[in-house]
Amino acid sequence: MGFSEAVRVGLNNFFNPIGRASRSEFWWYALFIYIIGGVLGWFGGRLMFHGMEQVWLGIIFEVINAVLAATLICASIRRLHDTGKSGWYTLWYLLPFIGWIIELVLLCKASQPGDNQYGPSPR
Repeated sequence: MGFSEAVRVGLNNFFNPIGRASRSEFWWYALFIYIIGGVLGWFGGRLMFHGMEQVWLGIIFEVINAVLAATLICASIRRLHDTGKSGWYTLWYLLPFIGWIIELVLLCKASQPGDNQYGPSPR
């Protein structure tokens, strides 16, 4: 799956944690979210310190960033489903440092071949 198709599928499943997401779909979508989030965060931070009349715009950018982060969590849940793990494994994110490493390893695992309890293979 290429970048544009992964972004399209990710945006179609914006807040949908049900189903499965292949490695390429997840990582391309994550790259898209990190790029958009970085740009919005940069602009939002610059606007927040420019003056009171532009603070509201910076706050809007940060809210959009939070929504994008939530969509990435839903994509992470779908990715974990693809490896045969429960979506509850995303709670590893809450542990500082070691939790992020565990989550990264889980997100990089190969897909379960064929169908599993979370649905058909995304391939």
